[in-house]
Amino acid sequence: MKKINAKSKLLFIVLLTIVIISIISVMSSIGTIESMSNDNIEDFKKEVFAKKEKELENYVHVIINTVESFYNRSSKEKIQEEVKDKLIDKMGFLYSIINSEYSKNRYNLSREQLKDYIKALIQEARYGEHGYFWINDLEAKMIMHPIQPSLDGKDLFNWKDKNGKKIFQEFAKIANEDERGFVEYVWPKPGFETPQPKISYVRVFRPFNWVIGTGEYVTDVTKKLQEEALKTISEIRYTGNGYFWINDSHPKMVMHPIQPELNGADLSTYKDSEGTFLFNEFVKVANENKEGGIVKYLWPKPGKDMPQPKFSYVKKFEQWDWIVGTGAYVDDVDDKISIMRKQTKTNIKNLLVTTAIVVTLLIVMISLITLVITTKRKDTY
Repeated sequence: MKKINAKSKLLFIVLLTIVIISIISVMSSIGTIESMSNDNIEDFKKEVFAKKEKELENYVHVIINTVESFYNRSSKEKIQEEVKDKLIDKMGFLYSIINSEYSKNRYNLSREQLKDYIKALIQEARYGEHGYFWINDLEAKMIMHPIQPSLDGKDLFNWKDKNGKKIFQEFAKIANEDERGFVEYVWPKPGFETPQPKISYVRVFRPFNWVIGTGEYVTDVTKKLQEEALKTISEIRYTGNGYFWINDSHPKMVMHPIQPELNGADLSTYKDSEGTFLFNEFVKVANENKEGGIVKYLWPKPGKDMPQPKFSYVKKFEQWDWIVGTGAYVDDVDDKISIMRKQTKTNIKNLLVTTAIVVTLLIVMISLITLVITTKRKDTY
């Protein structure tokens, strides 16, 4: 009986040792897993943020290149090309009308009646927001100006624009020598205190020796190109909800595709819920760093009640004073980290289950072996 008790005690000690070793081993493994997981998560976090920042930088550079392509079209040479085609087209359309009317009525109306009739057609002709036509003669005398009728009948041979250019003399000279051509100058524009750069196309109408002209403001062409650029950028999306906005150095919002109510707004006093004047920060970072940089702040996120942490990359396009930005929410990265933490918990749970099964099997096996050995020895007595 004492021998059986001794063997039972030995079995108990063996089993207890297995359990203790298993527990120590499991705890050590859990500690190792958690430590490695935390290290991995921190490394992953740094890697993901660095990767995301680089991704945002690349996206912004693509948009800057897009803006630059529109800007290149607004250079003096490119504007001349854009305006040239437009003005030639508009003048050609007008000429098709007045030539047709001249041919139809040259024998039905007196010369003076025909002049008045065709002059009235030209006076009423309009296109676009500011497009019109005027008439002067080959000696630079104004015959008809629909916007500034006070000039009608005046000799403008020595009339100069604000830069000292005798523009009507130029119109007459081109018509006399080349029949048609372009002249650059400055001219009063509604809504502007100073005359604005303008390019005009003139063409002689030989039946009356009229110089018919029409022009386009350079600022209108630049504005049109900017509007095209903004429309293009406002429609660009990446990875689902990624978008771009543009503000200037004031800072004033130039374009925000998600919150268009901000467009044109002064954002110099705009701050997030933690008091960060984020648009001032955008301006500061973009102006101080030619290659752009990162700004962290809080911003409303769809589906969330409170503004969420966000980091954005901003870069300035100097020529138009446009600061282009795009960003990512921190919780987008946190979601990936949360998945990693859940995986760690799953790994620990699997380890505990596996260890419990192994320990149980060992206990059962050792108990059975001990029972068999004990029984055999008992039978030999």
